[in-house]
Amino acid sequence: VVSLAVLAFFTRQSSTPPFLSEDGRPLENSIAEERMITLGGVEQYVLLRGRDRTAPILVYVHGGPGMTSTPFLRTYNAALEDDFLMVYWDQRGTARSFDPNLDPSALTIDQVTADLAELIDGLLTEFDQEQVLLVGHSWGTIPALEYAATHPETVAAYVAVSQTTNQLESDRLGYAWALAEARATEQTQAISTLEDLGPPPYDIDEFVTQRRFVNLLGGAMMEPLSDVQLLRIALRTPEFAWPHARDLVRGVRFAGAAHWAEQQDYDALTRIPSLETPYFLLVGEHDKIISSQLGAAYYEALDASQKELIWFEQSAHSPQFDEPAKFNATIKQIAQDVSLLDE
Repeated sequence: VVSLAVLAFFTRQSSTPPFLSEDGRPLENSIAEERMITLGGVEQYVLLRGRDRTAPILVYVHGGPGMTSTPFLRTYNAALEDDFLMVYWDQRGTARSFDPNLDPSALTIDQVTADLAELIDGLLTEFDQEQVLLVGHSWGTIPALEYAATHPETVAAYVAVSQTTNQLESDRLGYAWALAEARATEQTQAISTLEDLGPPPYDIDEFVTQRRFVNLLGGAMMEPLSDVQLLRIALRTPEFAWPHARDLVRGVRFAGAAHWAEQQDYDALTRIPSLETPYFLLVGEHDKIISSQLGAAYYEALDASQKELIWFEQSAHSPQFDEPAKFNATIKQIAQDVSLLDE
């Protein structure tokens, strides 16, 4: 019996549960659909969920590169589906959009931004809406910012969570913090590895090493999660099955390497000094993955039609997971502020 249960767990297929009424029937006018859609000539995974399919569209652009957020948003932030038509998207080369035959040279900021534009155009047409609430996190703030700057007419507001600004300088600050923290807490292995590593610039393998220790020391989440713990969370969500785990790992490596050079050279203020769309910056006070100092400095320098900086004092790199209740309430309030949702 145990062997059959284990086999079933490792071979199960994913699905997304319907919204049910009090009598257990599918809720009228709700939406719960997994789709593979073609964006930029490449099939990509999109999950659509909302208690009301006519609700405002929220498009979430995940980080990484190559790290899907779908299982974790479904775990920590599913309450947003009560007020929005949530769009969970795995970017090309990521998790359920991974394809070993993809050309890595096609994974560029411009191409991911073009994929995002095609996705949003299709959503607005299908659901007969004029604008979306655009939310980007970490790496995802790069294509999201680029899209918001060039398509202000279709973005009611852009919400940046841990905005990527100057990646190289952020990595320098993260390294200095990690080494100081390791010394202060007398973690000999971390001290030795980080001293041998030295400060940036890094190649991709060195970057992964630095990020691993920033995470272990609490600069990514307030309560650091191991890869095994992250996998357990993912596998507990119905949209993510064991066969997807391999593609998740391969996608992180593939997309991370493909985007590496552009990501390291990215400077938000040089690329996007002004925005016509309202800009909301959500920052974890303890974020050492993407410098909160640099994010706040970008916010101050940005010329925007409307802007607001919102601090999450009990968060590091991912306020949506460190403080989910506050994050969900903040997103709802922003939608009300820009008249996407009624008060």
